Amino acid sequence: MLFNSERYPLQHIVIEDLFSTNKLALVLLFSIVLTGIGTVWMTHKTRALVSEKGELTFEKQALENEFLNLKLEETTQSDNTRIEAIATVKLGMKHVESDQEVVILE
Repeated sequence: MLFNSERYPLQHIVIEDLFSTNKLALVLLFSIVLTGIGTVWMTHKTRALVSEKGELTFEKQALENEFLNLKLEETTQSDNTRIEAIATVKLGMKHVESDQEVVILE
């Protein structure tokens, strides 16, 4: 009942006063709202990037551990004594004596 009162149209008076005489206050209010939205957006983006950095750091550590394990395995697998043992036991290979060597010349 008070909102539609023709005698005291307060809402109409406030809006008219705000847009006609208080343009500086309106610009400042708009600036404050934009600054608040920008701050919230920047905080959200920062937190998302910090979270992503944490995940990437964890993944990097896992990859470094896997790399170290693979280097250790490569060192173990390429050991000469192990290779010679596999060649003699599994493949039946043996060292060639100098009198058994055959040289082919073209």
